[in-house]
Amino acid sequence: MSLIFVPMRLLTILFVLFTLSCKPSNEIKESTSQIINSSFFSNELQAEIAYNVYLPAQFNDSLQFPILYLLHGHGGSENDWIKKDEGNIQFLLDSLSSLKAIPPMVAVTMNAKNTWYVDAFEKMESAFIKELIPLIESKFNLNPELNSRIIAGNSAGGYGALRFSLKYPELFQASILLSPAAYYPEPPPNSSSRKIPIFKKNGEFDIDLWQSYSYIKLLDSTNSDKRYPVFYNSTGDDDEYKIVTVVTDLKSYFDQLNISNELLIIDGGHSWEVWRYCLAHDLTRIFNEN
Repeated sequence: MSLIFVPMRLLTILFVLFTLSCKPSNEIKESTSQIINSSFFSNELQAEIAYNVYLPAQFNDSLQFPILYLLHGHGGSENDWIKKDEGNIQFLLDSLSSLKAIPPMVAVTMNAKNTWYVDAFEKMESAFIKELIPLIESKFNLNPELNSRIIAGNSAGGYGALRFSLKYPELFQASILLSPAAYYPEPPPNSSSRKIPIFKKNGEFDIDLWQSYSYIKLLDSTNSDKRYPVFYNSTGDDDEYKIVTVVTDLKSYFDQLNISNELLIIDGGHSWEVWRYCLAHDLTRIFNEN
């Protein structure tokens, strides 16, 4: 297992991208890509749900593009991956595409609030899978059967991306888990998962309830022929939420079940600097190793 080896060509691309992405926004060249802010009424949630769509400069609804679904973390919103001081996804995807590291792609974010992407008090899992994905792909005439559908998420969003990829593996070609808060058997004391009603019973965090949603429950160890997406797991080595343990446990578990996966641990904490770098790294690998 190699955690730090990157081919020199990819390392050069990522180094340039990461350096540029740290510059102030007024130094970023004007792009002809666009961010569309919109919303839809969810029947599953009985509420209006906000979302954003990034369209590359090359977008034309008569052409086909890969689709990247980005899940935000606890306390976030549909804007986290859009903000220049956080995900800065427009610049990141513009740059990778310009460098020919990835093809032009569409990216989508949605406001999932603090639901951790599960069907509990609110049916956020159902809203995402049954409503958002079909809505986006119909509205923009995207056909994932012809191209890639990728899911990625940071922290609680990584937890959601992992669950979606295991529960609906036929939907995704690849799954990028950025510091995923997918603890097993239980989260550490400082995890925000312990503070929300979803994982509580009688007002207290309930370990059995937490484990009922875990990836262990979603993996079918009896069906070795089941196709899963390729998983790209990453974190910073100084992550204060003990995510290094999570991604190494996932690596070991996936290996036991012969599920294709890659692990990247870089210097850094639970931060956007880590997530931007790792997302760029993993997207580049996805489109250069097939």
